[in-house]
Amino acid sequence: MRDTVDCADFRQFIDPYLDGEFDLAERAAFDAHLASCAGCRRHFEQQAWMKSALRPALKRPCRLPAAARDRLHMKLRAAERPARIRRAARRVAAPLSTLAAMGAILLFVTPLTGFKPTVMADAVDQHTRELPVEMPSPMELEVEQWFEGKVPFEMAAPRFSDDRVMLLGGRLSWLGGEPSRPAAYLVYGVGGHKMTVLVFDGSGIEFDAPATEVAGKRVYLHDDRGVQVALFQRGSLAYAVTSDLPQEKMLELIGKTL
Repeated sequence: MRDTVDCADFRQFIDPYLDGEFDLAERAAFDAHLASCAGCRRHFEQQAWMKSALRPALKRPCRLPAAARDRLHMKLRAAERPARIRRAARRVAAPLSTLAAMGAILLFVTPLTGFKPTVMADAVDQHTRELPVEMPSPMELEVEQWFEGKVPFEMAAPRFSDDRVMLLGGRLSWLGGEPSRPAAYLVYGVGGHKMTVLVFDGSGIEFDAPATEVAGKRVYLHDDRGVQVALFQRGSLAYAVTSDLPQEKMLELIGKTL
C-alpha cells in the first residue's frame, strides 16, 4: 500500500478499511484521504450504512439441518485451530519482565474513585484496534455537531494549537467501569503518528493521588508497551489522550490545548 491514497485506492479497499483490517500506516493514509475528500466521504457513508443495514439479517438463526451445521462447525474449528495455537503461544511466551513492569505501572497510575481503573486500558485498547471513524472531518465544530444527541453530554473536542495536529474524525465509543460510560472517540494525525482522544463525562470522578501539573491541568499518566495515555479533566468532561508519541511530547501538546 502506498503512503498516499487516491480515490481509486480508497474505493477498492473500502471493505477492509470498514472492517478494521489495516495496520497503523495504512489506516492513517486512508483516514487522511477520507478527511480531505468529500466524494469518498459520501461513498464511505453509503457503504457503512449498507453494512449496518445488512448486519441484522446476517444474525438471523441458521436454517441448515443439524447434521450439516455440525459438519460446518467442525470444518471452521479445524481451519481456525492454527490461529488459536499461535495466539496461545504468544500469550504464554510473554516475558516475565514485561509483567513485572506492568505491575510497577499499576502502582504508579492514579486510581479513580467510583470508576474502575480500566479507563487507561480502554484507551489503549481502542487506540490499537484501528476501527474506522464514523464521522470523517478535520473540523472540530462539524464533529461536535455530529455527536449532538448521540452522547448524553455536550461534547467539546480539544483544540490543539500545534499546527502538526490534524483532526481526522470521530466515532461513538464506550468506557467500561462502574458505572460504564458512553464516550466520543476522536482520531488525530500528528506528523507520522496517530493520536486518539476519548472524551467522556467525568462528573463524580475523583482523582485520589498527586498528578503532573501541565499548564494548570492535573494530568494522570499511563504507559502500556510504548503507548502513552495522558488523562485530564476540564469542567465536567474528561479527556484520555493516547498515542505512541514520547511522553514529553504528549504533555507539550496537552499544555497547548485551548
